[in-house]
Amino acid sequence: MNPLLLRHLYSSARRNRFFVFLSIYLFVIAILTGLFILLTISSALFEETATTSLSDLFVQGRALYWFSSVILMLTAMLLVPVNALGAIAGERENRTLELLVTTTLRPRAVVLGKVGASLLTGSLYILAPFPLLMIGFWLGGVTTTELLLTLLFLVLTMTLNVVWAVYLSTWVRKTIAAVIMFYVVNLGVLPVIALVIGLWGSLYDLWVYSEAALLPFWLEVVIQYGWVILVGLHPLAAAIATEVLGLNQGSWWWLHFTVERFDPTASATTTLGAISLPSPWIVFTVSTALVSLFLLWRATRRVARPER
Repeated sequence: MNPLLLRHLYSSARRNRFFVFLSIYLFVIAILTGLFILLTISSALFEETATTSLSDLFVQGRALYWFSSVILMLTAMLLVPVNALGAIAGERENRTLELLVTTTLRPRAVVLGKVGASLLTGSLYILAPFPLLMIGFWLGGVTTTELLLTLLFLVLTMTLNVVWAVYLSTWVRKTIAAVIMFYVVNLGVLPVIALVIGLWGSLYDLWVYSEAALLPFWLEVVIQYGWVILVGLHPLAAAIATEVLGLNQGSWWWLHFTVERFDPTASATTTLGAISLPSPWIVFTVSTALVSLFLLWRATRRVARPER
C-alpha cells in the first residue's frame, strides 16, 4: 500500500481535531434535519383530525431523501476536500516537499497517496449522515435508479473536488491561499451557471418566436438545447437537471427534444426535427473523468518540479 496513504490515515486517527470537527458537523446536520422534519409535519401537529396516508408518507420520504441528498452533495463539494487543500502546500510550509520528492516514491505515487488519503478521511463526512438518506429511501417514493444515481454523483463529486484541491495545493506555498482559491471558485461557479442558464432560457424563448433567418439544424439545436450539456458540467446543477428531466421524460439515459421555430408566414410554430441528448449525469460522468485525469497529470508534473 502507498506509504503516504498509510501515514495520513494513522495521523488522522490520532487527531482529536478531526473527531471534534466531525461531531460538530453531525450536530449541525441533526439540527437542520430536525427543523426540516418539523416543517413537514407542522400541519399535522396543529390539526386535531389530521391523518397520514401512504401517499403522504411517500411524499415526506421523498422530501427527506432529496433534502439529505443536497446536504451530502454540498458536503462532497465543500467539506470533503478540506484535508486535500494542504496536501502539497502543507509540505511546502513544513519544508518537507523536497525531502519527499527525493525518496523512492515517484511523483505519481505522492499525488495518488495524497488524493487517496483525502478521499478516505473525507468520505467519513458522507458515511456519517448517510443513514438519513437511506431512511428517506426506505420510506418509499424514491426508485432504486435514483438511489444509484445519487451514489454515483456523490462519488464523482468527491473525487473531482479532492483532485481539484490537490491540484490547487501544488500551485501555492501556503495552505490558506489554497483554501481561499478553492472556495472562491467553487462557490462562484454555481451562481454563474445559474445566471447563464437563466439567460439561455430567455434567449431560447426570444429565438424560437423571432423572425430571424433559419440557421443550420445543428446551430438551432445548440441555441435551443445546449443548456442540457452545460448543466452537466457542474455536480449540483447536473443532479438537479437529471432528476427534473428524467421525471419529465421518463428516461435516465437519453432525452428527446423537438427543435421548433416560429413561422411568421403561417403564424404557427414549425417543427424542424428531433434530437436526442444524453442525460446530464452522463455528461457529468464523462467530463469528471477527463478533468480528474488531466488535473492528476498536471499535479504530478508540478510535484516532480518542487522548485516551481
